[in-house]
Amino acid sequence: MTSLAPDTITDAGTPAGRPLWRAAGVALIAGPLLLLAGMLTSPPQNSDAAADYVASLARDGFVTQLSAILLHYGLIAGALGALAVPGLVRGRRGRWPVLLGAPASALGMLNVSGAVRDDWWVMVTGQQLPKEVALRVFDTVSGSSFMPLWSGTEMLAFLGLLALSIGLARAGVAGWWLTVVFVGAFAGMTVIPVDLTYLAGVVFAVLFLPLAVAGVLICRNRRSGR
Repeated sequence: MTSLAPDTITDAGTPAGRPLWRAAGVALIAGPLLLLAGMLTSPPQNSDAAADYVASLARDGFVTQLSAILLHYGLIAGALGALAVPGLVRGRRGRWPVLLGAPASALGMLNVSGAVRDDWWVMVTGQQLPKEVALRVFDTVSGSSFMPLWSGTEMLAFLGLLALSIGLARAGVAGWWLTVVFVGAFAGMTVIPVDLTYLAGVVFAVLFLPLAVAGVLICRNRRSGR
């Protein structure tokens, strides 16, 4: 099946003709692009150890802030746009995965966008405090009792994106290749070492490809006719 099903239709009377619908399409495309830019400007780190993470953010304040702001707004754009994705599915096939995936991915991305603010205080503590003190502050904040209720929702974003991929494929709006690419990218993230910064960044951005595909479909006024 190709990425665009032959039985999709365009109807000027549907949400496809509304400004907010088109704005959602633009946001869905812009989000993954901003995330890719944010990952490609992410400060390199030698390992996934907390000490190396703090050191990487403290090394170059401009790069750290540039990466953080790109990631923040990329996640915001993706989360807002994700809520419009169910509008691509009119029939019953694929509806439930999309209806569940949209809010799950939005919640996960919004929580991570807020967590990006950590980059600023980690950067400053790494620059202004002794290394061992900065690391102790980082470990203390990360180990706070309620922190898992925030940081633990990150997986919701990925599960939601997977559900969106499956739902759009079942609805005939997008091809199953999208699900295969997503699963491959997710698997890649588990094995790519963190010191391969640019490769890891590209693979991470590919996880948000379902949003970009949905954005293109929205901008082309395509919906499932099933």
